[in-house]
Amino acid sequence: MKATRRKNLDKWKQQPKKKSNKKMKISGKRSNEEWNYANIDYFNKLSDDVITFVFLRCTLKSLSMLRCTSKLWNNFITTPSFIHSHLTQSTQNGPKLVFLQDKCLYRSNSSRLRFVSVDMDGSKEELYTVTVPDIQLVCSVMEVCFGLVCLSTDCRLYLCNPALQQLCELPEYSVSSTPGYRHFGFGYLPSRKEYKVVHFFYTTPTMTKRYCYGGMLRVSHLKCEVLTINKFGGVSFNRWKEIADRSPCLPLSQGLLVNECMYWCTYSLSRPLTNPILSFDFESEKFLVISPPSPFEDYVGLSMMDLKGMFCLPDVGRLRKSSILDLWILKDKKSCSWVKECSIRLIDFGYNNITSDCKSCNEEIIFRHLDKVVFYDLKKKSFREMEALSPSYNRYGIYSKSLFSLGTI
Repeated sequence: MKATRRKNLDKWKQQPKKKSNKKMKISGKRSNEEWNYANIDYFNKLSDDVITFVFLRCTLKSLSMLRCTSKLWNNFITTPSFIHSHLTQSTQNGPKLVFLQDKCLYRSNSSRLRFVSVDMDGSKEELYTVTVPDIQLVCSVMEVCFGLVCLSTDCRLYLCNPALQQLCELPEYSVSSTPGYRHFGFGYLPSRKEYKVVHFFYTTPTMTKRYCYGGMLRVSHLKCEVLTINKFGGVSFNRWKEIADRSPCLPLSQGLLVNECMYWCTYSLSRPLTNPILSFDFESEKFLVISPPSPFEDYVGLSMMDLKGMFCLPDVGRLRKSSILDLWILKDKKSCSWVKECSIRLIDFGYNNITSDCKSCNEEIIFRHLDKVVFYDLKKKSFREMEALSPSYNRYGIYSKSLFSLGTI
């Protein structure tokens, strides 16, 4: 009996205990919970505002990589609202200057364009170099707005996004237009989240001549058309829309978009020569003529500016005489109400050594003086300088990187 009890006791000790089996089952259950916890996509459960807050702090290069990571992220990053928010923040936080160098390639009958950005501290970055089979691009007019560059020649319009290294040709002008005249305007409407291109063209009475002398053209021959660019993540161009309202003046320069209205300098053939400002309202699609300030002497020679969200006109006439630049701001365009914002003494620079492309950004006036880029702070009333690029970079503008995709040519 004792031997039998001893054997049963030994067998009982060798059997695994139920308590340990219970622990094994519990540990296995915990591992399954941990596996499920790791596979929950908590990031995509965040609200759109939080995701926008995170993505807005990413660079353009990082956002391009994130687009390849997830289809959901790609759709989110390419939405018009996010692209608008990203560009608005980059414009406010870190605007740059973009310079264009062009070279004519006679053998291939083409032009080489090279875009280089320079931040406000002087750091340079190569953006985009492209060869375009259009020799007229060397003499094109450039306008930069909200991350895109618009180039206008006598016969064509091009749109470029240097940050994404994309360039495409816009639809052709009206078939009734007379080639050789490139008065246009390019800008971005934040309220509609779309770009606008305004193009003036002349129609001769008989349309038998391909080219006309300027003296043969009259205001009655002048028409205007508008192109809307509003699809993100790929280019979708609407057709040119001809404006019913006729311009009462002949435009003299490329347009400037300020507070969702386009402005042009003009010249008048009537006596006395008044040279008013021409304005176009995209909402009403109407033109308005604005008289310059009464003590104003001349505005031809320096660029119009967007200063603090208002249209600004520099007094070039006084600058020629006294090397003092007066800046006038348009308070009310209907009543032609102007206010002198400030006067800048430029005696140390000289009018002849200042380029005509004056810009404004973050309450600073920017202009080129010989081999320097000069910044004048309106608040501190002080100057600062930085080294400019070579004279071959003869065109520049205020620039911020944009996610707006132009697709392929």
